[in-house]
Amino acid sequence: MDNKDKIIETLMKYAQRNSVLGTEFNKKASVTEVGNWTEAEKDKLFTAIFNGPNGLQRVAYAMQAPLKELLDYQGIGRRLLKVDPIPQGEIPVYDKDIAEFASVRVANLGEPPLVETSVKRVMFNTVNLARKARVSYEDIEVRRYPVFDRAKERIAISMAIAEDTEVFKLLEVASSVGPNPPIAVGPTINRAALAQGYSTIASKQLQPASVVMSPKKYGDIIALNSVELDQVTLNMTTSTGQIGVMLGMNLLISTKLPNPDKVYVTTTPDKLGRIPLRKELQVYIFNNVPMAAYDVIGWELIGFGIHNTYGVVALVNQ
Repeated sequence: MDNKDKIIETLMKYAQRNSVLGTEFNKKASVTEVGNWTEAEKDKLFTAIFNGPNGLQRVAYAMQAPLKELLDYQGIGRRLLKVDPIPQGEIPVYDKDIAEFASVRVANLGEPPLVETSVKRVMFNTVNLARKARVSYEDIEVRRYPVFDRAKERIAISMAIAEDTEVFKLLEVASSVGPNPPIAVGPTINRAALAQGYSTIASKQLQPASVVMSPKKYGDIIALNSVELDQVTLNMTTSTGQIGVMLGMNLLISTKLPNPDKVYVTTTPDKLGRIPLRKELQVYIFNNVPMAAYDVIGWELIGFGIHNTYGVVALVNQ
């Protein structure tokens, strides 16, 4: 889609909202396909907008994005465990092809994770995960941006936070009951601490892949000097303010870790655990007339489980 089509798409949403072409507002987000409009219809739309009151000023208002107070949350749970789509009616059962040790899985939302030991087969149950947003009738008329599109985005963000919350619970339990003892480190994370985590995972014939930490601990990494970082990495840190990879491991940062002082080193997703996904995120919109609003519901059927507790180790403050 080129820039002209993007502008046209925005204009069409604006026109629909304000009945420029005599149509009512459509509560479904992004339903208009630019490619379905003929050149004559596009010209008619431009004429209707540009020749109307305030002309281009109204178009500019329609293209404004919401003022955000913070960045949208980026989920990392699906980067730690392998996502496994489950066909309808199938049971998410996995046979273990490694020595018998503890597995951890989510029982039900709100309940502590279950620990299963001495098993060769494990089942990671799927659970209902749902979040809701509300769009008032007033917002539809007042907001200058596509309200339902933004509501869908907020639902997706809420679901990502919910998924990460469950994955972080599993990491906490797996690192506690697994064979890898926690690694005691100082008040700050340094290269030596990450190297210890790397060697712990590698000693189990696993590939260290990710480091999960809070922004607080990520600050420790950025503060490393040329003694602990090679000059190339140090220069990148100074110029960009971030490090994507260190010691061959991806640095994953989340503001939702239960303990911001704890850091986890994990193996590759396929060797650590599974996210059985029976139904991907579905978004539904309902007209809640008594509340003078539309309810936007996000729902998915998903499970979480760590089958290899050798694949995670925690770095904790002394």
